[in-house]
Amino acid sequence: MKRFPVILIFTAMALAPAYGQEAIGRAATVKPQAKGTVAGTLSPNSSVHSNETISTEESGQAGLKFHDDSHLAVGPKSSVRLDKFVYEPHKGKGQMVIDAAKGSFRFSTGAQGGTKSTIKSPYGTLGIRG
Repeated sequence: MKRFPVILIFTAMALAPAYGQEAIGRAATVKPQAKGTVAGTLSPNSSVHSNETISTEESGQAGLKFHDDSHLAVGPKSSVRLDKFVYEPHKGKGQMVIDAAKGSFRFSTGAQGGTKSTIKSPYGTLGIRG
C-alpha cells in the first residue's frame, strides 16, 4: 500500500512540465499538419506556448497568432522555436524572441509594434525595433 502514493506523485511530476508552459497564442491555420513540442499535433485554435518548437513536414504550414496580434507563418519543412514572449500592454512592456532553426517563415508585428522583437537564425540575428 505504501507504493501507491509514490506512484501517484511520480505520475503527477511527469505531467507537470506540459501544464506549466504559458500559452502565448494559438494556431490560426494549419495545412495539412504541424506539430508542437508542447501542444502535439496542431489544429486551428490549438494553443501555442512559450519555449515550444513548431515544426512542419514536406507540405505542412502553420499560421500562428499571438496575444499581441502579431503573426508568424511557418512554411513547409520548417522548425521554429518560440523562445520568449512577454506582452504587458498596461505597462508598455513586451518582448518576443523567435529562433528560426530551418525552413521559411514570415513574421508581422502586432500591438507591440516590433518593440524588442528578435528573430534568430543559423546565419544571424535580426532585431526589430519600433
